[in-house]
This record gives sequence, C-alpha cells and structure tokens, in this order.
Amino acid sequence: MSKNIAVNVLTWNDWESTIGCLESIYQNDYKNFDIILIDNNSDKSHLEKIYNWSKNKIKIEDDEFEFNSNKKIDILEVDKNFKIPSIGEKKIYLIKNKTNLGLTAGLNIGYKFSEEQNYDYIARVDCDFIITKNYFKGMVEILENNKNIVAASPKIKHAYLRNTVWWAGMKINWSYLKFQKTMNLKKKRILDNKNLKGIINTDAISGCCSFYRANILKLSGYGDEEFFLGPEDTELSFRLKKFGKLAVNLDIYTFHKIATSSNISGWYRRSYNETIGFLLLIKKIGSFYDKLIGYPYFILRIPFFFILMIFRKREKNKVFGFSLGCFDFFLTKKYNRFEEK
Repeated sequence: MSKNIAVNVLTWNDWESTIGCLESIYQNDYKNFDIILIDNNSDKSHLEKIYNWSKNKIKIEDDEFEFNSNKKIDILEVDKNFKIPSIGEKKIYLIKNKTNLGLTAGLNIGYKFSEEQNYDYIARVDCDFIITKNYFKGMVEILENNKNIVAASPKIKHAYLRNTVWWAGMKINWSYLKFQKTMNLKKKRILDNKNLKGIINTDAISGCCSFYRANILKLSGYGDEEFFLGPEDTELSFRLKKFGKLAVNLDIYTFHKIATSSNISGWYRRSYNETIGFLLLIKKIGSFYDKLIGYPYFILRIPFFFILMIFRKREKNKVFGFSLGCFDFFLTKKYNRFEEK
C-alpha cells in the first residue's frame, strides 16, 4: 500500500510506556509511515530516557516549533531550517512544546503539522498503547475499501488481561441523556466476548487509538481545545459524523495499559479534568434536557461522594478533583486550574 500515515504519539513524563509504544510502532508490517512524537513539556529526564533508548534503535533529531497559542492555535509556524531525519524508509519528528498544552491542544500541534506534510491518513496512538504488527495495514484497508467511513478505531484489549476487551465501539442515543451514557461508559467497556468480529458502525471512536482521513480531520476543525483531556473524542466524533460514518474494525486489535496516565498525572488532577470534560460535553452537544437533568446530576453527586469518602478514604483525591471541577465549571468558568503558563 502506498498511502502515507502520520502517526501522532503524545507523551508527557511517561518514558517507559512511550518507549514500549514506539517499539511496537517500528515493528509494524506496514512501512509507509512517519512518527510525530509530541512532547508536552516533560521533565528533562523523560526525553533523556527516550534518547538513550533510541541510540541503537533510531535516530531522533529535534527542534522547537513556534506557534500561536492562547489555547486556540490557528497557525503552526514550523522552523524552516528543521531537517527531517531518515530512519531507513521512515522518518521521525520530535515536537517539544514549551508548556503542557493538554492532550487536545498538544495533539492538534501534531495534527496540523501532519496536514502540512500532506499525509493521506493521520493516526493517533497514545503512549500507553501497544499496537499489533498488522494494525496500520488493517486500518488503511478499512478506509480504502469503504469510502464513506471517515474515521475508525480498532478493538482495544486490556494490556494486562489480554483476553479481555476494553473497548469495542460505542452506541449513543444522541438525543437522550448523552452525559449519562458517557459517564457510565467505563462500566460497560469490560467485555469478555471473544466473538467480536467484522466491521461495525459506531457513534463515537475511541480517540486514544484512532485513525482518520487527513482531509476530513482538517475539515472537522481538529480537537476542541477547551477539553484539556477526555471526553474530547466523543465531541470530535459528533463533528466527524457530519462528513461520513465512523467504524470499529473488530478484526484488528491493540493493547491499552489501563490507568497508566492517571498514575502519572495523579487521580486528583485526572478527576478534575475529566469532570470538566464531561460537563463541557453536555454544554457543547447536549440537548436542552441533557442540560436540565445533567447539570443538577453533577452537583448532587458532590455530597454523595463526600459521604462515600468516609467509608472509602482512598477515593478522596477523586472526590476533591470532581468537586473542584464542578466548582470551576459552574462558578469560575476556568476550565483548567492546572494549566501551565
């Protein structure tokens, strides 16, 4: 296959998972791809670990890209002197962001850079994923053989419980309580069904391992940067469906290291950002009834969580993060208290 793929990998202070992810990418059977490794202002030691690993593996050259930010990145200004390093038939770009822009804005830097290089497809592979050798070939085939599909995800298995399916598509009634179905999604993701096969339609793709037509991702406007992280993929899916269908290829799978990113960032910060994200989802794509029922639903959970915390003290970071997220969303209108300046 001659289609070019830009594989976007966002990393932040998780060198061990990132190296494992890069290893799996370079072992792929499909060879016509480049990697855009986006570092969201990690600690110096993080990149040093990746450099040390790469010495006998690949050659990484880097440069700092300048861009207009202010949380709405309209133009990506690439240093014209930046040289593209060759690794056999492959290339790798390292984009070092000067601040932690968050998951969505950080990925947008990579997406816009990928679009400028005229790739046919843009893939997102989060750094806590391990992909299989036939992953890219399988994802290219699904979009090449189905021109009405604009984006797709694979079946996602649990990295440590490899017979367990963590995600295999999402069905949402877009007109009725989206927030409730999304909030309960995690409980429904664990499946033990070994007979999941074929290509099926889905109402939302799993952003953490996803595959897009480059031109359609551009038309969609990329990720909404008000979402620091999650569930930005659901909101993006809502816009992508204006251009075509979304699909899951159940014959192709990847492995996800569940909760790795939460352990790196801390549950307090993670819970805060997820709460803001779900409330933003209601605000942006929710119906009148979603807002009428959804907003009080979040507020009423605060006293319930504090009562629950008395009996389960290990949950306190999640409770405090959730409560602070509600406070900021409804009162301060500040959507990321932890954002670096």
